[in-house]
Amino acid sequence: MKKLKFLIAAFIFTVVSVYAQTDATNESKLNQSSFRNVSPNEISAESLPRNITIPAALLNSYNAAIDSRNPEMKKQTAAEIEKYLTKAEFTAEPIEVEITKDLNPPFINDWYGSDVQVTNSSVAVTGGYRQLDLKKGEDGWMYLAVNRRGIPGINGQITVYRSGNGGAEWSTVANITSITGYFGSITMLVESRNENVPDSTRILVYATLSANSNLNDAYLVCSSFRRDGSASNFFNVANPSAGNRFVYPSACSDGMFWSSLTFMHVILREETNSGAFVSMHHFRSTSWGAVHTVGTNSNNAFEDRYPAAAFSNEVGSDSVYFAVEREVANNEHEIRLFATMELPSNNFSIRYITDAAPGTIYERPAITIQQRDFSLPQRILVTCTKNDRAVYHYSIDGGALWNIDFGLGLASMPVDFTSCSSDTSTANGKDFISAYVDLNGDSVTVRHGELGNLGTPMYKKNGVVSTGSLAPVSAIYSEGNTKYSAFAYAGLGPAGVYYNMESLVTGITPVSNEVPNAFSLEQNYPNPFNPVTNIKFAVAKNGLVTLKIYDISGREVAQLVNMELNAGTYNFDFNASHLASGIYFYRLNSNNYADTKKMVLVK
Repeated sequence: MKKLKFLIAAFIFTVVSVYAQTDATNESKLNQSSFRNVSPNEISAESLPRNITIPAALLNSYNAAIDSRNPEMKKQTAAEIEKYLTKAEFTAEPIEVEITKDLNPPFINDWYGSDVQVTNSSVAVTGGYRQLDLKKGEDGWMYLAVNRRGIPGINGQITVYRSGNGGAEWSTVANITSITGYFGSITMLVESRNENVPDSTRILVYATLSANSNLNDAYLVCSSFRRDGSASNFFNVANPSAGNRFVYPSACSDGMFWSSLTFMHVILREETNSGAFVSMHHFRSTSWGAVHTVGTNSNNAFEDRYPAAAFSNEVGSDSVYFAVEREVANNEHEIRLFATMELPSNNFSIRYITDAAPGTIYERPAITIQQRDFSLPQRILVTCTKNDRAVYHYSIDGGALWNIDFGLGLASMPVDFTSCSSDTSTANGKDFISAYVDLNGDSVTVRHGELGNLGTPMYKKNGVVSTGSLAPVSAIYSEGNTKYSAFAYAGLGPAGVYYNMESLVTGITPVSNEVPNAFSLEQNYPNPFNPVTNIKFAVAKNGLVTLKIYDISGREVAQLVNMELNAGTYNFDFNASHLASGIYFYRLNSNNYADTKKMVLVK
């Protein structure tokens, strides 16, 4: 085996060659060979997982459909394969849940000099540290899910918010409410059923639900609805064995590769009600949450905690990867990566990431895999804490070799939780992001860059003190080829959820609620400008309003407003600091009204 030589200043760098083992109890870390996925023409009956009896020819056809991106072939073969898989069953007494839509903002905005307050309600904490989820949808909107507490007469409520202008304003999409049940931790997917139709976007929220405030006997549920809160569905997916509970669901999908045939995946841990590890489950839905099949790995020789899942698009065999915190000994916790087939099975192969000495505690991993063409090596980022300091590990070859223990922040700064995300576009780099809140809660650190060089830390002073009991969430917001860092966190309590974004323009201000006689778009002032100008417009009828900026070639370079507005007159302060000098056009659309005007940026 060729030796790999790296010179990395100020970092501990370890290359771990890993092997996809079927025996998860083998913790030997020496002389392991490289992992290689099996291509479709190499699949035989003998190479199939022990518990799957799918005909090899059918499986070959399915993998060929994935590799060729043939939606009709994928649909037909997936339907046939579903007949061979184990269906998830729900046999417990269901808890009553209601989904209601609400597009009225639930708060008073506090822009300028402070983070954007998305909600002022209390946030759940009993179900663990994952009570928020932030996603940028394929429709270009930002979505934020919050597990709320302290609502009179209601035990559990998850609220999903949306923003059409990068997070400057937020409105409520839907409330998932249970009077008698308590939601544990949550995970969210935002998927498009037709990438050419923005209103086809559907939101899926997976959560654990229990009749008990301590979340004993919690089971898995799924809610889905359109981005306007309509066409809502609620599904009881599966319940654990008697005396057990489900914890820490983590969802991912192959949605970036398909315009309609999106398959959803959820990895979660089953444990006893006293907290002892029982098994890991992989649920998959080919029907937008209505029906799930399941694979289970019951090898409980070690305590594997906090699964964090991501989808890997690979030649021959798409996979679901998930990172866990493994308790090798009381004074040694490591990060392990599991890979399982996209088809739910009981075969979870293990890959090693960290290899530390006793006294080292790695905790609470987060994972992201950049979604790009399956013929390219898959790039994976895993963040976590190491003895209460934020670190990250990465692989540029699908998890075969790992580069570990890169520092995320100051070595002297203790950290509770980390988060990470990635962007599908490879244009202009800056494809990966990570964020964490320091232990004293007064600042968020964001790193945004490339694997091995996540960029200079951007320390963001919070508008309010953050809680130390919940993880922040992060995402990359893009306008054209420009990528911005975005994050959200819960305030001290935990109460209130706050959002901010790099170069966020929070400039829309109602001037008058008096209903104007007609729609209008005024000339920006000043014009020419550098770099801020004011755009005033009138909305004569309630409805969806968009205000966008285009360059001289007609390419959209900024989306200022994309949201429901009441009739009235508005100002928008547009900050063009991220644009080059030149001529631009701004266009207002609403209720069959459209108008365009020219502006000149001079720097």
